[in-house]
Amino acid sequence: MPPAPPFNWVVVGGSALECLIFGGFGVYALWLGIALNGRVDGFANDLNFLAAAALLALAAGFGVGAFLMSFRWFEAKIVGARIIGAVIHLGATALAAWAFIWAGVHQIGVDKSYGYWPPWIAFAISAGVIAVGIGVLTSLFVPVRRKSARRASQ
Repeated sequence: MPPAPPFNWVVVGGSALECLIFGGFGVYALWLGIALNGRVDGFANDLNFLAAAALLALAAGFGVGAFLMSFRWFEAKIVGARIIGAVIHLGATALAAWAFIWAGVHQIGVDKSYGYWPPWIAFAISAGVIAVGIGVLTSLFVPVRRKSARRASQ
């Protein structure tokens, strides 16, 4: 059984939003790699496809985590489905936060020429991902509301 419904929907909504954002960037990177195929260096294009695959894998991790944490049916059929979903989500959170912090740190020393982007963008994205990850971790410790407890209080 999931925790209290409003908190559960905030956690699942944040996870679903992460899934959509990372999936959108992954599809964009994939589309960009297809559009630039043959026009750029082959190794750079391979790295672009690798980045697209990583973003789509992170989106899948966030999506599967949100899906397993959201439905009571999974908790009834799969013992510990909410915990499995949270672990998958937290794994994707750790990878995404590490990647964006690494990208921001390496962007600090770059001169402001072509291709420069402010490092605070990467730090802000990683802070958002970590915030949702903290919500997912907290949701594991929120007391579960049982049907029998609701009937006894009425």
